[in-house]
Amino acid sequence: MNRTDRNRYISVVISALIQGILLGVYAVVTSGFPALSQLRIQPPRFLAFMPLTVIFIVPFVFWLSQEHWGRRLWNLLIGLTAVLLALWSYRLWSFGSFDSVPSQKADLIRMSMAVFLVIPFFQCRIASWSWRFPYSEIFFQLCRNLFLLFQASIVIAVFWGLLITAGLLFDIVGLHFVPLILFNPVCAVPLTMMIIAVSISVAIKHPGIDSLGRWLLAVLSWLLPFFSLLSLAFLVCLLWGGTSGLNALWSTGQASTLMLLLQAGTIILANAAWLDGSKSSFRTKSIDVLAQVSLLCLPVYTVLCLYSLSLRISQYGLTTDRVQAVFFAVTSGIWGIAYAGTVIARNWPLSIGRVNTACVLFMASIVILMNSPVLDPFRLSADDQVSRLKTGKVSPKDFDYEYLASLGRYGRKNLEALRNEHETKTNSEIKHNGLTFVFTQSKVLIMSDDKSLVGTVYGFFSPEQEHKIKTVPLMPDYEIDGRIYRPFYED
Repeated sequence: MNRTDRNRYISVVISALIQGILLGVYAVVTSGFPALSQLRIQPPRFLAFMPLTVIFIVPFVFWLSQEHWGRRLWNLLIGLTAVLLALWSYRLWSFGSFDSVPSQKADLIRMSMAVFLVIPFFQCRIASWSWRFPYSEIFFQLCRNLFLLFQASIVIAVFWGLLITAGLLFDIVGLHFVPLILFNPVCAVPLTMMIIAVSISVAIKHPGIDSLGRWLLAVLSWLLPFFSLLSLAFLVCLLWGGTSGLNALWSTGQASTLMLLLQAGTIILANAAWLDGSKSSFRTKSIDVLAQVSLLCLPVYTVLCLYSLSLRISQYGLTTDRVQAVFFAVTSGIWGIAYAGTVIARNWPLSIGRVNTACVLFMASIVILMNSPVLDPFRLSADDQVSRLKTGKVSPKDFDYEYLASLGRYGRKNLEALRNEHETKTNSEIKHNGLTFVFTQSKVLIMSDDKSLVGTVYGFFSPEQEHKIKTVPLMPDYEIDGRIYRPFYED
């Protein structure tokens, strides 16, 4: 082993160990691990808001790109870290508090997908020292990354199967502490990350990984004609049933998820069948045409998915989860419409490279915008929920103020605006003995003729009183500036 390989392997192991420890600590803190409560340990709140996207994504990019060891790889990793930290910093600012941090799951899923699809461009750039390379290199680099992760998942399954067996054996012989240590996240997660990193490093050096990938693509490609028949039969039955068929689909409550899975399955199998667009996996023209039918079904799935989401949004408004669902529906819809359009224009599969490149860049742009004020799910959800309240789509009694308060800075800002607006709308003024009593929901302002504030009486005054307040809720006798006042009633 030469010095470069030795340094590379050491860096891989160290990065996996650091990543595993940080993720293990995160898992312990966010899951409320029983050992913490038993030991009466209260971990700092900021640990639950570590930059999870940086900790999770950057090491994986390093492992998948480690064969390009050198300055260009480190520049890529530093640039990626800077971008992810900037997006995480905005999310931290938008929430503004560690008291009730939001889940980073949605951000992690979006960014992982975007980085996984974009990183092959940079890997090809590092390998060729130029941005001018054919789409076929990008495609096969993406497939190689995918199969490296696939074989790592197999290794992990075998490793944990053996580890669970060993833990049970130790438990049988009375060494109960061994399974407790092995399955503690602080130990289990670093072990898992190290196994993944090492398995990827070994597989990269193995010449058979590319052959295995091509074999799997060939097998997957022949699933597309059967999938195309099933898709066509499903749409025919759905549309044949008319309103009742659509209502049955909506009643499942999973219509959007089903449509998204159908789109994702079709797009994946289409890329497995036509690869870089230079040739088709099907030798028979009729089978090739049948496979293209599934691409023509994609826009229909997009319409059904967006319509299903619109029904839920019109009923209950936007939430961060629904914004995430719209993101998946729009990105997969753009892909599907582009695929169907190229089939109709008879440019399929020659256009698959241009379509995939454009869609990946579009998806990456949307992911960045969703971690900015432009398309921030927290801002969109807060504004939409308040809009529904103001337009009367939801009554103040049924409005979820707690959910609005959980939407970070934007939710708290809207909540404060609602409170101030409500105070202004429910103000009632009563003039008596040269003083003006201004009633709000939370206090009574006592003002003189020149509008200067004389005194304030705090308390809760029911909004139902509005402008028909009958009784001034003050003490029987009260004194202001030496003058005695008594309770009075409005006529």
